[in-house]
Amino acid sequence: MSSGDAEATHLQSMTGYGAAEGAAGSVNWRWELRSVNAKGLDLKFRLPTGTEVLESDLRAELRALHRGTVSAHLKLEREESAQAFSVDEDALSAAIAAVDRVRAKTTCADPRPEAILGMRGVLSAPPPETLLTEEELASLHAGFSTALHALLLARRQEADRIGAVLDERCEDMTRRLAAIREKTAGAREQIAERLRAQLGELLAEHVTEDRLAQEAAMLAIKADVTEELDRLEVHTTSFRELLVKGGAAGRRLEFLTQELMREASTLTAKLPSAAMKSDGLDLKELIDSLREQVLNIA
Repeated sequence: MSSGDAEATHLQSMTGYGAAEGAAGSVNWRWELRSVNAKGLDLKFRLPTGTEVLESDLRAELRALHRGTVSAHLKLEREESAQAFSVDEDALSAAIAAVDRVRAKTTCADPRPEAILGMRGVLSAPPPETLLTEEELASLHAGFSTALHALLLARRQEADRIGAVLDERCEDMTRRLAAIREKTAGAREQIAERLRAQLGELLAEHVTEDRLAQEAAMLAIKADVTEELDRLEVHTTSFRELLVKGGAAGRRLEFLTQELMREASTLTAKLPSAAMKSDGLDLKELIDSLREQVLNIA
């Protein structure tokens, strides 16, 4: 399964770590990939000289992550060998000729070979871009893909833990909504009783039962929270469906938490008693805890 397929069927957290190491030719390498939360996808590379040719293809692979700040760091170590250096024959001849001219004019010891090789232009390393062979570059690319797979796995495992917490809290929310619906089912009767108590015995003598019922009905309509409860249940169901569907669901989950909070705020304001308003505030606190967890989802 490719990294794109894995991302399409599983939730992904935005935090994770993946690494891979190996060797090719005379090069030992190690990839380290780290990702943290971000609003979009921000890719950062730290590549040794001579490996920049890989960056374009590596960036294309990382786009499967969708969101997060991703840092990719490559460490290289090359085994030292004589073949890594070259001697400029013309510069060597010129250096020896210069030594001979000095010896012709003064008495001095023969120069050591490393002294001659240390003269400017005699000994040089090849340009950095020629240090890596096609085989070595291919090995680095394959190693990057291995590290990316490990990063995706770490992000998926973290998302599985977050998803389990989110699903549990959605179940809790469903229970709370059912309890609020049950409590508000008799709102009209509760409002009528409250009106009778507030009017008192004196005013009650001049208020007919029909008028009292009309006032109670009007207040009950204003306090009706059926639509808010219905929308909260629909949003909660959609939220859980996204958790199951997986993929790059973070932004849609964030949107749903905003809608849940908006409906919960309206619901709390309309609930007819202090005890029920406390239930509404508990519901808003639960939704806020959902939002905090969702911010980790890619």
